[in-house]
Amino acid sequence: MEDINCEGLPHIRVMAGENTHGPVYETLPARQIDEHVYELLASPGLTLNLARGDIVNIADPLAPAEVLKRGGNFCIHIYDANDVPQEAVDQLERDVQSQLGGTMDGQYKGNLTFSVPGHHGIYNVNGPFDAFRTATGVEWYFANIYVNLDDDDDETLLNWWVEM
Repeated sequence: MEDINCEGLPHIRVMAGENTHGPVYETLPARQIDEHVYELLASPGLTLNLARGDIVNIADPLAPAEVLKRGGNFCIHIYDANDVPQEAVDQLERDVQSQLGGTMDGQYKGNLTFSVPGHHGIYNVNGPFDAFRTATGVEWYFANIYVNLDDDDDETLLNWWVEM
């Protein structure tokens, strides 16, 4: 997978959730395919259930983006890595690229977002991320593999990577 320079690319707003003030949005680089239909050019750092390459419909700005077709990538989030040395982040980025062909799509303060090709399978992408957790104590999470995003106890998998 190649790194993308998102500067100058069109961006869309997707609903990431809600807080006490109303909807919370995340802006993502995207390529327009049709009216309200876009291909995501990077995995989101906040929004769940989306990843780089997904084709989404954003016709309803008050609803989460509707995934029309999976792009074949896992989206992996790492939060609260504020105190992690940049060298450890750089090493993780190199390891994800060299071992999995993935990319770091975003880094904002202590939050990191990665895209990893799904053809590896869910149980074969852990290596670099587990090594990062062991070295830093910071957890990582799959952001686009669960059916029920509203129930933290429901671990039913989407299994989109099995159908690839």
